[in-house]
Amino acid sequence: MNTSGPHNPSDPAPVTQFQDGEQLLGTWKPQMFLFAQRALMLAFATAVVLASLGYLTLVQWLIAVPCFTVIFLIVFDDITTWFRHRNDRWHLTNRRLIYERVGAPEEDAAVPLARIEWMRPWLWWALQLGFEGGTSTAMRFVSRPREIQSEIEAAQKALHPDAPKQDTESHA
Repeated sequence: MNTSGPHNPSDPAPVTQFQDGEQLLGTWKPQMFLFAQRALMLAFATAVVLASLGYLTLVQWLIAVPCFTVIFLIVFDDITTWFRHRNDRWHLTNRRLIYERVGAPEEDAAVPLARIEWMRPWLWWALQLGFEGGTSTAMRFVSRPREIQSEIEAAQKALHPDAPKQDTESHA
């Protein structure tokens, strides 16, 4: 499945009904390798900090990285996060951003593009989205969040070509 860009015909079609004239522009889903990279990076950073503080020798450090990875996956509930989000699908249309969770249709949602007030990529594995009213969510474990942000901004601009460009990086 493509993780960015035009809809690939082999991708599962969105379940959400489209409005008249609405066109699918892109589909994204979580990628397992990004989830694994995140867990490994957290373990690596923890091992580096412990080694720099003198708590680990080189041999202990080499053993600690895989152990910390397992700890982050199990103890800190990361593995359940993956299982909870692995079936997420984000569909961009020329009017809305649609969220669907395969197997949990009660969590499906669609937001008009005009309601997206800010976006912020988080490292290389997530895009945080802020909406009118102060709510926010994240597209987790998606490839190239900056490109996804650009595609959403382009769809917003096409929908409202006269609107001033929003400051999408200034929100926490």
